[in-house]
Amino acid sequence: MFSDLAFHQSPSGARLAYHHQPSATAPRGIVLICHGLAEHSRRYEGFASALAAHGYHVFAHDHRGHGETTAPDAQLGLFARRDGVEKLIADVMAMRELAVETHPGLPVIIFGHSMGGLIALNVATEHPQAFHALTIWNSNFNPGLAGRFAQGVLALEQMLKGSDVPSLILPKAT
Repeated sequence: MFSDLAFHQSPSGARLAYHHQPSATAPRGIVLICHGLAEHSRRYEGFASALAAHGYHVFAHDHRGHGETTAPDAQLGLFARRDGVEKLIADVMAMRELAVETHPGLPVIIFGHSMGGLIALNVATEHPQAFHALTIWNSNFNPGLAGRFAQGVLALEQMLKGSDVPSLILPKAT
């Protein structure tokens, strides 16, 4: 059940906390959820239940620096001190492999919300044959005026505090 927390070791070194909601009907596929910034996988319990009612096995994990996932190089709010994007991609692919091993022979859909949409896009770009579909909801490909302002604020915050200190502003703005 989605409410149960489990863990999976990623080749990146992260111990990924995840939730799994099995399909409630004849399985149609697997949905792999990538959550947004300052979120965690448990927020998607209702969505996972709805997908399961329509025949989808759902897996959602906490990204590095979020929720219950732990990694030696990723404190809360930080993906990694080095190669963060590559490690995020490796983590998502590790979850994909777990999902496919658990439910073989089904199409895999990667779903990303907000920051998770950018993660999902990066994963699908790096591994296009690994997914049958990519779904992105409420992400910021074109940040617009508000997004550009936020980028400027974050750049200033980074100059003042350094790049390895989590933002105090961004979590309040999302």
